[in-house]
Amino acid sequence: MEFLLAFLSLGAGFWFFYSYLLGFRNKNITMTFDDRFYALEDHVKAIEQKLKQDGKLVEYLGNRRFLVNGKRYLFVERTVPMSGIPVQQTILEYQK
Repeated sequence: MEFLLAFLSLGAGFWFFYSYLLGFRNKNITMTFDDRFYALEDHVKAIEQKLKQDGKLVEYLGNRRFLVNGKRYLFVERTVPMSGIPVQQTILEYQK
């Protein structure tokens, strides 16, 4: 019984930590594109296009900072394994 409880606690802790690292927090905007972007300018254009398609007002402020619906976000990109395949994930982190 103690082993099962420890296993479940460890699994829940791992899931929470992994989700936190991937940027799935309340005010963050997380996107995954079909293409991989090597140039920052191309990635920024894709982010702006995606957010406009979603009906949001977006403005790129420069230096990886966006203004989305009047709120400031910082652009962070990560490469994460999805089913063993590396995927580039785009995260806009909410800035207070």
